[in-house]
Amino acid sequence: MKLRQLTRFHMLGISLAALAITALLLPGMGVAQAAVTVQLDPMGGSGVSGTATLTAAGDGTNVTLDVKGLAPSTDARATMNANTCAMPSASFAALPDLKADATGRATATGSVLFRGTEAVALATMADGEHVIAIQAGQVVACGVIPKLASASTPSTLPATGGTAFPLMAAMAGILGFCVLSAGLFLRQRR
Repeated sequence: MKLRQLTRFHMLGISLAALAITALLLPGMGVAQAAVTVQLDPMGGSGVSGTATLTAAGDGTNVTLDVKGLAPSTDARATMNANTCAMPSASFAALPDLKADATGRATATGSVLFRGTEAVALATMADGEHVIAIQAGQVVACGVIPKLASASTPSTLPATGGTAFPLMAAMAGILGFCVLSAGLFLRQRR
């Protein structure tokens, strides 16, 4: 009797462990999080430069700004505009405000918002036709947001399986193992 109980506990433990592993691994098995980095170059001899990293965040986009060369303790405004650095559109999406430290460096992280409340999708911005501008009275740095690599871009070889197949195979295997374990557990209870 004790051996049978021990086997039941082992089967139940294996099933619970499989479910826990599934819960831990499945979020990481999805498609990699989309991101692009924008090189911010000086405008008008300002000496201000930096980077803006745009990362998909649900329906919106998060941005991390790292700017250097600003005047110490200066406030700066970051925006995302359509068109080019030489001719940005009047319409813009706000990025987090920047405040330079004593060395002229400013960093900020936050959401990209149109009209202050509407989230902007990374795919909308990362089309090669939008820019990020840093303004401290005038535009002091700017960079073109590069195109986001698209799943529809043809590759040199045909895609087979994709990312969904391994995910589905893993889920089916784990689910099958759990069902088998539960069946053996119930069989031994009789």
